[in-house]
Amino acid sequence: MRCLLDKVTARYTLEGMLRLAEGRKTTDAEVFSLSFYRRALLNRIDLYILPQTQSFLKRLEHLSRYVILIQRFLTTTQVLYPTRYFKRWTRRVHEYGFSKEDSEVLALATFGSSLDRDFIGIHTVVTFDQSMINLWNAKQAEIYKRLMNMRHNLNPPYCNVSLPIVQNPQHIVNLKDGD
Repeated sequence: MRCLLDKVTARYTLEGMLRLAEGRKTTDAEVFSLSFYRRALLNRIDLYILPQTQSFLKRLEHLSRYVILIQRFLTTTQVLYPTRYFKRWTRRVHEYGFSKEDSEVLALATFGSSLDRDFIGIHTVVTFDQSMINLWNAKQAEIYKRLMNMRHNLNPPYCNVSLPIVQNPQHIVNLKDGD
Protein backbone atom coordinates (compact mmCIF):
# COMPACT_ATOMS: atom_id res chain seq x y z
CA MET A 1 0.00 0.00 0.00
CA ARG A 2 1.33 3.41 -1.00
CA CYS A 3 -0.01 6.72 0.33
CA LEU A 4 0.83 10.23 -0.78
CA LEU A 5 0.67 12.90 1.92
CA ASP A 6 -0.21 16.28 0.49
CA LYS A 7 1.73 19.25 1.83
CA VAL A 8 -0.88 20.17 4.45
CA THR A 9 -1.05 16.64 5.86
CA ALA A 10 2.76 16.51 6.01
CA ARG A 11 2.80 19.91 7.74
CA TYR A 12 0.18 18.88 10.32
CA THR A 13 2.12 15.70 11.03
CA LEU A 14 5.35 17.60 11.64
CA GLU A 15 3.65 20.38 13.63
CA GLY A 16 1.99 17.72 15.79
CA MET A 17 5.34 16.03 16.39
CA LEU A 18 6.86 19.36 17.38
CA ARG A 19 3.99 20.24 19.73
CA LEU A 20 4.21 16.84 21.40
CA ALA A 21 7.99 17.13 21.78
CA GLU A 22 7.55 20.56 23.36
CA GLY A 23 4.71 19.38 25.62
CA ARG A 24 2.13 21.62 23.94
CA LYS A 25 -1.47 20.78 23.07
CA THR A 26 -2.09 19.47 19.54
CA THR A 27 -4.94 20.51 17.25
CA ASP A 28 -7.53 18.02 16.01
CA ALA A 29 -5.97 18.07 12.55
CA GLU A 30 -2.55 17.28 14.01
CA VAL A 31 -4.01 14.43 16.08
CA PHE A 32 -5.58 12.85 13.00
CA SER A 33 -2.40 13.35 10.97
CA LEU A 34 -0.28 11.79 13.72
CA SER A 35 -2.73 8.91 14.18
CA PHE A 36 -2.67 8.16 10.48
CA TYR A 37 1.13 8.49 10.34
CA ARG A 38 1.59 6.14 13.32
CA ARG A 39 -0.81 3.54 11.91
CA ALA A 40 0.85 3.72 8.50
CA LEU A 41 4.27 3.09 10.03
CA LEU A 42 2.96 0.23 12.20
CA ASN A 43 1.24 -1.37 9.20
CA ARG A 44 4.27 -0.84 6.94
CA ILE A 45 2.37 1.38 4.54
CA ASP A 46 4.76 3.25 2.27
CA LEU A 47 4.40 6.99 2.77
CA TYR A 48 5.31 9.44 0.02
CA ILE A 49 5.62 13.19 -0.05
CA LEU A 50 5.71 15.75 -2.84
CA PRO A 51 9.07 16.94 -4.16
CA GLN A 52 8.08 20.46 -3.04
CA THR A 53 7.53 19.22 0.52
CA GLN A 54 10.98 17.65 0.59
CA SER A 55 12.58 20.87 -0.71
CA PHE A 56 10.80 22.94 1.93
CA LEU A 57 11.83 20.57 4.73
CA LYS A 58 15.44 20.55 3.54
CA ARG A 59 15.46 24.36 3.84
CA LEU A 60 14.24 24.11 7.46
CA GLU A 61 16.48 21.21 8.42
CA HIS A 62 19.32 23.43 9.65
CA LEU A 63 17.11 24.97 12.37
CA SER A 64 17.87 23.20 15.64
CA ARG A 65 14.21 23.26 16.70
CA TYR A 66 13.24 21.11 13.70
CA VAL A 67 16.27 19.07 12.71
CA ILE A 68 15.52 15.81 14.57
CA LEU A 69 11.83 15.77 13.64
CA ILE A 70 12.48 16.57 9.99
CA GLN A 71 15.20 13.93 9.74
CA ARG A 72 12.90 11.33 11.31
CA PHE A 73 10.03 12.30 9.02
CA LEU A 74 12.24 12.17 5.94
CA THR A 75 13.55 8.72 6.89
CA THR A 76 9.99 7.38 7.17
CA THR A 77 8.77 8.88 3.90
CA GLN A 78 9.94 8.83 0.30
CA VAL A 79 9.60 11.39 -2.43
CA LEU A 80 7.21 10.69 -5.29
CA TYR A 81 8.60 11.87 -8.62
CA PRO A 82 6.73 12.66 -11.83
CA THR A 83 7.08 10.15 -14.64
CA ARG A 84 6.21 10.23 -18.28
CA TYR A 85 2.65 11.48 -18.96
CA PHE A 86 2.53 13.41 -15.66
CA LYS A 87 2.26 16.80 -17.39
CA ARG A 88 -0.35 15.59 -19.87
CA TRP A 89 -2.45 14.05 -17.10
CA THR A 90 -2.09 17.21 -14.96
CA ARG A 91 -3.60 19.28 -17.79
CA ARG A 92 -6.45 16.81 -18.22
CA VAL A 93 -7.26 16.65 -14.51
CA HIS A 94 -7.17 20.46 -14.35
CA GLU A 95 -9.96 20.55 -16.96
CA TYR A 96 -12.33 19.05 -14.37
CA GLY A 97 -12.12 22.15 -12.18
CA PHE A 98 -9.22 21.28 -9.89
CA SER A 99 -6.70 23.96 -8.99
CA LYS A 100 -3.28 23.72 -10.63
CA GLU A 101 -1.76 22.47 -7.38
CA ASP A 102 -4.49 19.87 -6.77
CA SER A 103 -4.22 18.72 -10.40
CA GLU A 104 -0.50 18.16 -9.93
CA VAL A 105 -1.03 16.16 -6.73
CA LEU A 106 -3.67 13.96 -8.38
CA ALA A 107 -1.59 13.51 -11.54
CA LEU A 108 1.45 12.62 -9.45
CA ALA A 109 -0.62 10.02 -7.61
CA THR A 110 -1.42 8.44 -10.98
CA PHE A 111 1.83 9.01 -12.89
CA GLY A 112 4.37 9.20 -10.08
CA SER A 113 7.08 6.83 -8.97
CA SER A 114 9.99 6.39 -6.61
CA LEU A 115 13.49 7.35 -7.59
CA ASP A 116 14.08 3.69 -8.53
CA ARG A 117 10.98 3.68 -10.76
CA ASP A 118 9.91 0.32 -9.35
CA PHE A 119 6.18 1.16 -9.49
CA ILE A 120 3.80 3.64 -11.07
CA GLY A 121 1.09 5.33 -9.01
CA ILE A 122 -0.16 5.62 -5.48
CA HIS A 123 -3.16 3.91 -3.89
CA THR A 124 -4.34 6.78 -1.66
CA VAL A 125 -3.89 10.54 -1.50
CA VAL A 126 -4.20 11.72 2.10
CA THR A 127 -5.43 15.32 2.30
CA PHE A 128 -7.39 17.72 4.50
CA ASP A 129 -8.64 19.56 1.39
CA GLN A 130 -12.33 18.69 1.60
CA SER A 131 -13.17 20.60 -1.59
CA MET A 132 -10.62 18.52 -3.50
CA ILE A 133 -12.06 15.32 -1.98
CA ASN A 134 -15.62 16.36 -2.89
CA LEU A 135 -14.71 17.34 -6.45
CA TRP A 136 -12.72 14.13 -6.89
CA ASN A 137 -15.67 12.05 -5.71
CA ALA A 138 -18.06 13.96 -7.97
CA LYS A 139 -15.86 13.73 -11.08
CA GLN A 140 -14.12 10.41 -10.50
CA ALA A 141 -16.26 8.40 -12.95
CA GLU A 142 -15.61 10.92 -15.75
CA ILE A 143 -11.91 11.09 -14.92
CA TYR A 144 -11.69 7.29 -14.81
CA LYS A 145 -13.27 7.03 -18.25
CA ARG A 146 -10.79 9.54 -19.62
CA LEU A 147 -7.87 7.68 -18.06
CA MET A 148 -9.07 4.39 -19.55
CA ASN A 149 -9.20 6.01 -22.99
CA MET A 150 -5.70 7.39 -22.53
CA ARG A 151 -4.32 4.07 -21.24
CA HIS A 152 -5.22 2.31 -24.52
CA ASN A 153 -2.49 4.30 -26.27
CA LEU A 154 0.23 3.86 -23.64
CA ASN A 155 2.98 1.27 -23.38
CA PRO A 156 3.76 -0.67 -20.21
CA PRO A 157 3.97 0.15 -17.39
CA TYR A 158 1.94 3.31 -18.04
CA CYS A 159 -0.98 1.42 -19.57
CA ASN A 160 -1.57 -0.18 -16.17
CA VAL A 161 -2.01 2.98 -14.06
CA SER A 162 -5.12 3.53 -12.01
CA LEU A 163 -6.77 6.35 -10.11
CA PRO A 164 -6.03 6.86 -6.42
CA ILE A 165 -8.51 7.06 -3.59
CA VAL A 166 -8.56 10.59 -2.14
CA GLN A 167 -9.35 10.70 1.58
CA ASN A 168 -9.04 12.76 4.72
CA PRO A 169 -6.77 11.15 7.37
CA GLN A 170 -9.63 11.41 9.88
CA HIS A 171 -11.78 9.21 7.65
CA ILE A 172 -8.99 6.65 7.32
CA VAL A 173 -8.34 6.59 11.08
CA ASN A 174 -12.07 6.24 11.83
CA LEU A 175 -12.36 3.36 9.34
CA LYS A 176 -9.52 1.56 11.10
CA ASP A 177 -11.12 2.18 14.51
CA GLY A 178 -14.29 0.49 13.25
CA ASP A 179 -12.45 -2.72 12.23
